[in-house]
Amino acid sequence: EVQLQCDSNLPLVALAFKLEESRFGQLTYIRVYQGTLRKGTYATNTKTGKKTRIPRLVRMHANEMVDVDSVGAGDVVAVFGVECSSMDTFTDGSVNYSLVSMFVPKPVMSLAVRPKDSQQAA
Repeated sequence: EVQLQCDSNLPLVALAFKLEESRFGQLTYIRVYQGTLRKGTYATNTKTGKKTRIPRLVRMHANEMVDVDSVGAGDVVAVFGVECSSMDTFTDGSVNYSLVSMFVPKPVMSLAVRPKDSQQAA
């Protein structure tokens, strides 16, 4: 077990936690836990060992995308053109870390909402 530090100057360690299909192809949401992720550089998927070029980074603001050149530790960014699975770890290749799945507790309560009639369903 290794303790990561939220420091942009240390080796990159990032986690792909959500995948989404868009009109541009697969959109991968990545959280950078340590280091810096830059557009145009390569990141290594520690599960497959494959180096992947990072062609485009975007910050998501609701439905708007803002292109950025780099993101640091603590940031969440969406990446286009990266083929991977959810919960894959990416590094700069200098470290061989693999992050474990995020713990999500079971819901305490559940709720379902239904319309009274079919006119309200639209």
